[in-house]
Amino acid sequence: MKYDICVFGGCSLDQTYYQKIDGTYNETPDLISPGGKGANQAVAAAKAGAKTTIISRIGKDDIGDKIINNLMFFGVDTSNIEIENGLSNDYGNIYINLKDKDNEIKRFNGAINSFTKEMVEKYKDVLLNSKIIVCQLKIPKEVTEELINFCHKNKKILILTPCRPDRLSITDPNNIKLIDKISIITCNKQECITMFNTENIEECVKKYPNKLIVTLGAEGLIYYNGKRIIKMPAIETEVVDTTGAGDTLNGNLSAFLAKGMDLKHALRKAMYASTMKLKVKSAQTGMPFLEDLEIFIRNYRNKDFTYNEELNLILNKIKYAYERVKYKPFEIREKFDSTLVTDTDIEIENYLIDQIKEVYPNDNFLTEEHYPDNKLINRTWIIDPIDGTNHYIKKDGFWGIQLAFYDKEKTRFSVIYLPERKELFYAAENIGVFKNNEKILEIESSPLEYSVIEFGGSISKSFETKEKCLKKLIKDNKLQVANIYHVNSSCISYTNLIQGKTDALILATNKPWDIMPGEFMAQECGIKTSHIDVANNVRLLTNNEEIEKLIIN
Repeated sequence: MKYDICVFGGCSLDQTYYQKIDGTYNETPDLISPGGKGANQAVAAAKAGAKTTIISRIGKDDIGDKIINNLMFFGVDTSNIEIENGLSNDYGNIYINLKDKDNEIKRFNGAINSFTKEMVEKYKDVLLNSKIIVCQLKIPKEVTEELINFCHKNKKILILTPCRPDRLSITDPNNIKLIDKISIITCNKQECITMFNTENIEECVKKYPNKLIVTLGAEGLIYYNGKRIIKMPAIETEVVDTTGAGDTLNGNLSAFLAKGMDLKHALRKAMYASTMKLKVKSAQTGMPFLEDLEIFIRNYRNKDFTYNEELNLILNKIKYAYERVKYKPFEIREKFDSTLVTDTDIEIENYLIDQIKEVYPNDNFLTEEHYPDNKLINRTWIIDPIDGTNHYIKKDGFWGIQLAFYDKEKTRFSVIYLPERKELFYAAENIGVFKNNEKILEIESSPLEYSVIEFGGSISKSFETKEKCLKKLIKDNKLQVANIYHVNSSCISYTNLIQGKTDALILATNKPWDIMPGEFMAQECGIKTSHIDVANNVRLLTNNEEIEKLIIN
């Protein structure tokens, strides 16, 4: 079996005490829940959507059963946990102070001390079939050392949390060699000071580019990317309980790296997850599921956006608009303009309109199927329930649902959802454009000979103008660009452009539901729109000056 994440570490039971106003603690725990750094990191990764297993040892008793059941509940594979009779389970007393909600932990070790070097060889197939291995320094050092050497020898990514930093102190020359073999080390400031025998954190991270990540509490985190120091500010939130915040960061970081995200974006997203954990008591319960994390990030990012409530309404409803009808059979009819419409078009549009009217009953609609003749006035929702109906009928993936919101003489946000590609794009005014909640950055222009141009929409619309454009792209019977695409679906054409899959888009249509969602996204990406043929509404969208000069002149 292949895994995204394999955690090599211990499990325990946490007994949490919350300080009272008088400064004392109750004699009995206020909260009892499964924990332990290994289990915490595994749960965090699993809740972040990674296929996760844990290699561990626990005692066979009621506490062990509770630990196993809890891991399984959160989606962690437990088939690599050794359950032993007569083995004491670990537990910890966690004291949360009233002032800053920080914790002091008294650990009582049992099963975690029974890990052996032989376990690395025993579970080598699990380790080799995992994208990323995560470990701590809680287990005996010789076992961690064996794991580090195994991962280095087999070129496996290893993320280590030095919760016992003295065990990796560089005062021992052998530890310097071990540190060099670790892929990523995440530690807090004090752990960094202990390991590297210095209080100069910036100089320390410079020695280990893209390896040493130091969390600084309320100041965020710091690392060196090989060119410059990266300081990521903390995310403001109310702190209820800090227990498991670091484990949440590590579990999410490993999950996002396993999905192919770069270190900077994976770290920032993991910081959001850690922030969510701070708002909830206990470790594992407070770790967010991926879907909740996405909503939290979006709300935090857009918290000062005037139309955040309207945007969230659509982002929360647009996927369900299709899910509720995706398996229904549909009839196909021809409209007055000879284009096709399906029952799915009608049902999606009806659903979105109903959902919007329930919250904003006085708003205006300009839509393809029900309100095609309405005017653009303040607070108008522009909806294309299926852009690319012919493609939808063929089920080829070149279609989507798109929407824009217009108020006070401007488009304020737009959304494009491509169900078969599982891609959700949105743009918010002066905030940016996002794909599956990750910001799309501006794309650098390609040289003309490497550029790709797309002709969007129906090829027959303004054919003569498009033909002239095509001829300008040919010189001495040779195409001057790398390739030319054509897709009869505006949502695909626009999303290709904003992602840099194409370098220019030539489009001819005057229907607002075709144009406004994608054009607003292009605008927010800094892409320029030029008119080729004003009379027929043929436009060129590009940031490539060579293409613009060639087509417009």
